[in-house]
Amino acid sequence: MQEPIQEALAAFIANCDYSRIPEHFKADAKLRVLDWIGCAAAGAHYPQMQIASKYLYAVGDAGGCTVVRNGAGHSTRNAVYLNGIAGHVCELDDGHRTAIGHPGCVTIPVALAVAEKANATGADFLKAVILGYDMFARVGRTVNPTHYRTWHTTGTAGTFAAAAAAASLLKLSPEQTNNALGLAATSAGGLVESFGTHAKATNIALACQNGLDAAELAGLGFTGAHSALLGKKGFVAATCTDPHIENLENPSEETLVSDTAFFKVYSSCGHTNSPLDVTFAMKKKYGLKAEDVEHITVKTYKVSYDLTHELKTATEDEAKFSLPYCIAIALLYGSVSLNYFAESYRTSGAVLDLARRIEVLEDPEATARFPHRQAKVTVTLKDGTVLEDITLDSCDKADAEQIEAKFAAAVPFYSSEKQAKIIELVKTIDQQPDIRALAALLAEE
Repeated sequence: MQEPIQEALAAFIANCDYSRIPEHFKADAKLRVLDWIGCAAAGAHYPQMQIASKYLYAVGDAGGCTVVRNGAGHSTRNAVYLNGIAGHVCELDDGHRTAIGHPGCVTIPVALAVAEKANATGADFLKAVILGYDMFARVGRTVNPTHYRTWHTTGTAGTFAAAAAAASLLKLSPEQTNNALGLAATSAGGLVESFGTHAKATNIALACQNGLDAAELAGLGFTGAHSALLGKKGFVAATCTDPHIENLENPSEETLVSDTAFFKVYSSCGHTNSPLDVTFAMKKKYGLKAEDVEHITVKTYKVSYDLTHELKTATEDEAKFSLPYCIAIALLYGSVSLNYFAESYRTSGAVLDLARRIEVLEDPEATARFPHRQAKVTVTLKDGTVLEDITLDSCDKADAEQIEAKFAAAVPFYSSEKQAKIIELVKTIDQQPDIRALAALLAEE
């Protein structure tokens, strides 16, 4: 059955004209690419990557695609799988508040690999990135917030994002692209229950791989349901109870929503961000010092409470989903960057002593306002003074200078010259005849 909204989305992806995309979307997409490169380079040798690489190489890997800091010569499917993992494991990658997920880690790996394979222009690569982000935001906003009760949106909406990026670069027709969306819908998956384990990264890896497969198969003539998104037994009906279909309507170069994601500043779960925003604001406002703290109470929305309220430090993954730990290192060290999730900090007596005095509670008012990220932090000092502050949402402002600084901090193993080359190539990517020069830099250790 032909469904008009899905048909219109497919037609837009297939016919999108890069020259008609407003410049601010292009500028935003370049920052997204640079941000992802930093995340993927930092995550390139995490245990999840080592295990997945060992498995994938054992079952066969040959081709012409790059895996960041792991060389060229990989198959397209393996490259998107591994780069999907690399770009997400540090918990540094960008996110989307109302779509509730991470668009970059499922879009850019696919755009990179398919652009390499197809020898696409830099402009075609950037267009695919924009379309992937746009599709992620549209689908994620349609099914959330009820979708996120059990489904990991990065895995589910991410499969559509990956399919859109691949379909654009493969230059599929509207009919083929519609089939690709149908195939993506039936292969989308990923559970929130996997958080805190290596399985979380496979939600991203499989979204990349399944979206790529959907587009490649559709290009060969494989069909998918043209009502897979909105049919009575389709993706939206199956995965949420309160759909917002208007988010899927009227796609065009002028109505893109690819720039609505946020950039991360903390190396922890996105649901720790609002309490951390308040903590750092109080630290600045009151000169708050860890040694003066007797007790801290955090009140926030249910999703944040469910995922982050426990003190967990056995692994880096667990600590990144632990608000007591994250607030403790924020107060002790003034930062929630990657190095503070090392075992030496996770087992530190000073960190654990403070973290045990941090209590996280659900606030019904904050839960009712979700997906706004409300959080209140109450600090009781040892002299009996009580300090309190609140935010009604996360602070997501970022500019080019901040993203370049974040990139540099994420890749200390790259020389300043190499960092500058990558930044310049990304800034001018849509002027490049292909992406080989950028890919060559990324392949190097």
